[in-house]
Amino acid sequence: MVLNTTELNNPDLAMIGKVVANNFLLQAVVGTGAMGTIYRAEQKSLGKTVVIKLIHKDMLDDSTLALRFHREARAASRLNHPNCIQIIDFGEMKDGRLYIAMEHVSGQDLARVLYEDYPLPPGRIIHIIRQVCMALDEAHANEVLHRDLKPENIMVGDRRNMKDFVKVLDFGIAKLMDSQQGSNLQTLSGTVCGTPEYMSPEQARGDDMDARSDLYSVGVMLYQLLTNRIPFSGDNALTVMTKHLTEPPTDPSEIFPEAHPALSALTLQLLSKQPEHRPPNALEVALELDRIGRGILADEHRRQQGEPHTVETPKARASRGAVAPRPTRQELSASTASVRPSSNGDRARPGVQEVLTQDLEPAPAPTPRSRPISTSFTRQPEPVGGSKAALWLLIVLAAGAVILVASIFMGADKGAEPPPPEERSALDQLHPEKLTADEDLIAVG
Repeated sequence: MVLNTTELNNPDLAMIGKVVANNFLLQAVVGTGAMGTIYRAEQKSLGKTVVIKLIHKDMLDDSTLALRFHREARAASRLNHPNCIQIIDFGEMKDGRLYIAMEHVSGQDLARVLYEDYPLPPGRIIHIIRQVCMALDEAHANEVLHRDLKPENIMVGDRRNMKDFVKVLDFGIAKLMDSQQGSNLQTLSGTVCGTPEYMSPEQARGDDMDARSDLYSVGVMLYQLLTNRIPFSGDNALTVMTKHLTEPPTDPSEIFPEAHPALSALTLQLLSKQPEHRPPNALEVALELDRIGRGILADEHRRQQGEPHTVETPKARASRGAVAPRPTRQELSASTASVRPSSNGDRARPGVQEVLTQDLEPAPAPTPRSRPISTSFTRQPEPVGGSKAALWLLIVLAAGAVILVASIFMGADKGAEPPPPEERSALDQLHPEKLTADEDLIAVG
């Protein structure tokens, strides 16, 4: 590559065509900032496109910068989350300049998305900010604070299986100027680093910060996505930081009446002046966004079906004598319930999952009753039969059998004639007394 005189006079452009760490060929300048210059480069060992960030030479006057840079870059390289920018390599060039190699991310930054697509629907806002919160949760778990969250550091692009996929950039880099060797979560006394419009009050004062400082910056971005403006502005950085410290933000719904009320309430909570009044961590913010998203989907489904926004609770069902079916797994996990009438007029089972997943698990069929419940006090006649009738039938049959057997024997005795004397056996002749007794009985009969 041949450089002209203008390019040679620009130290950033003069680096194009050079190889960093014998592996990364610098191809073009992507952007510049207060910390350094960003280049698109080719990783020669793998033949893929990456991003190289070179720290400005004038920042090397700080004798502790190299040590802090290596420690912070090593911490950022431990982040293993799809929404976090991946660190490939970092180190020091022969001329003393520090570099860091990161994955190349295609798409637009959130500032460009806001400029082109405002107003964004609530579902899209939730989808984007939730991914930012999940990236922060990973970073904070590894004791890495971003400290410079803003739309320009949020890349949004489409993937094969997801639209508006988010990558959070510059983890561990924005805090190079204000970290101490003792702790990744401490601030260098008297030094303020970041973008004033997105700074938390404690960051503006130069106080110690924790994860809730990043959440304040999330609140500023959420405010901007709802209203297309930042909560505090001014002629200079000092004026803006003073407003962050002293003035309450205007309710987003007063600026943009169509702003979703639940998102507005969450935004104001994130912009609380005191850290203890904000959500405790990024994961809680992501869960709250999930709850708001489920509620929005359920409301939209009810609106399309023309149904009232009413939910029958189990207590209400019990009070009217209805038998509540056992809830399914989807119903137990749903935080918002809805009731959809079925085609036969019966009340279907509740559950927002029915709206979102089209009944992935069907409800068990209701058990039919043996007899309908009567609302009258009239005694219903019992059918004839049962165990009592069977017992009487058994007694009658037994009595009839006894009578029949007795009558047979009696008839046999009355119709029998004594045998003639010549037919009497020799045994009868041996017992004339018995024969006489029998003849007497016959005569009597």
